[in-house]
Amino acid sequence: MDVGVNRFIQEIIGAEKLDDGSPLYGGEYSHTLDSQCRVTLPSAWRSENASRMVLFPGRNRDLMLYPYEMFQNFILRARPGVMANPQAQMAFAQIGRVVREVRPDKQGRIKLEWELLQAIGVEKELLMIGSLTHIKLCAPQNWQPVEMNAVGVFLDEIQKLNDANTDRVGDLLMQLTGKGN
Repeated sequence: MDVGVNRFIQEIIGAEKLDDGSPLYGGEYSHTLDSQCRVTLPSAWRSENASRMVLFPGRNRDLMLYPYEMFQNFILRARPGVMANPQAQMAFAQIGRVVREVRPDKQGRIKLEWELLQAIGVEKELLMIGSLTHIKLCAPQNWQPVEMNAVGVFLDEIQKLNDANTDRVGDLLMQLTGKGN
């Protein structure tokens, strides 16, 4: 997809960034890795916030690329519960083991580790999908986009998140340590 989706999101939401300065990521881009396992971030996704990013393995044979500040906020919110909680300490150790900091070069390229790419099924082609708050990286064969008329299912899930009154950080930590669902 081209920059048109980014413009659409900007028109709907009214900005390229959230009120807190966080970027919004929209669109779908197909890339070929170069010989050094680098891929270029689309120009629409490059900003002062993209000078440091955090790469994190996802659940669906994908990688998630977050702005550094967003990941840092997650750590700051979760940190008080980690100091005396052995399960939370284990979860942080597991996260720390797989998370990678990436810094785009002057051309907007990021270097990805071959082992992480192999784990998600990427050989040479890579999809970069704007997921509003982060960038999803995956092999083309692992991406199953829905038709525009089926978007209501995902809107229902977003509504559930808004209606939920649960501790999301606690749920995440429990799942990472194998104690959750």
